Amino acid sequence: MTVLVLAGVLVLALAAAAVAGDLDRGVSRPPSAVGTLRLNDDAKAIWMGEWVACRHTTMRQLARVIGVRIPADRTPQVAALMIAQKAEAPLWDAQNDLTTAIDGCRNGILWRFYHGLATH
Repeated sequence: MTVLVLAGVLVLALAAAAVAGDLDRGVSRPPSAVGTLRLNDDAKAIWMGEWVACRHTTMRQLARVIGVRIPADRTPQVAALMIAQKAEAPLWDAQNDLTTAIDGCRNGILWRFYHGLATH
């Protein structure tokens, strides 16, 4: 079941990136919704907390620390999602919180990858 949910998150993330037409470089502020999930203030706090936590180190270092092997042919967007899923899965019991945390972490990883340590 968890694998299906995580696969669904991957599909939503890739679909959102394709619809946007732009390269997903991460965002620095919580969105109003993640997929079909509307974010209230508590969810936005989770998103932002995970964004900050996942932005503190490089994608390569974070993958190494949590034990994720990223094949060379993966895009940064897919790699960030793989890392975020592995990093967040043991931390959250509620599915909505997990989905929110994965999205925040993924955005933090991508923000660091494309923008460095800049916050805006």
